[in-house]
Amino acid sequence: MEFAIDDIWLPHEIHPETPKEGRPMTDLFPRFDIDQVTMTCRQRGEPYGLEFADMHTLSNTHLALEAAEFARDEGRYHDFHRAVFRAYFTEGRNIGDMTVLLDVARQCSLDADRLHRALAEARFAKRVTEGSEEAKARGVTAIPAFFFEGGPTITGAVSEDRFREVLRSLSDL
Repeated sequence: MEFAIDDIWLPHEIHPETPKEGRPMTDLFPRFDIDQVTMTCRQRGEPYGLEFADMHTLSNTHLALEAAEFARDEGRYHDFHRAVFRAYFTEGRNIGDMTVLLDVARQCSLDADRLHRALAEARFAKRVTEGSEEAKARGVTAIPAFFFEGGPTITGAVSEDRFREVLRSLSDL
């Protein structure tokens, strides 16, 4: 997943130890907690037309983060970001799977063959590592993470009201 600085999304792996094939969410969290998070995401996403699938598998996000960097260089970052989000959270697909990432890339009019070569060569691995290092230095432990100059950091799936509170407090400065 990623976090944002200066309206720029940076790559960050929250669980880099996740095997390439992914792992059951229940390896990390009790099923009750997973279901509660899913319910909260569904409630918060519904007014915006965002749908969330049941959460069963935690994907290894390294390749997806590298693919996002490829998309950034191609000028398709935001399209790819939304599409990979939809693939994982709405469709329940494994975004650590090369086939899934190439399919998402095609949906975003990216050259899947060039992306495949870039991922095979780990061309964007350094950017992912650097993004994770910056996130750790800033104390990021959950995603998404939003930083506001002179304000608090917002992490995780929070309500729109929380963003409004922070923005109001900053405009009062």
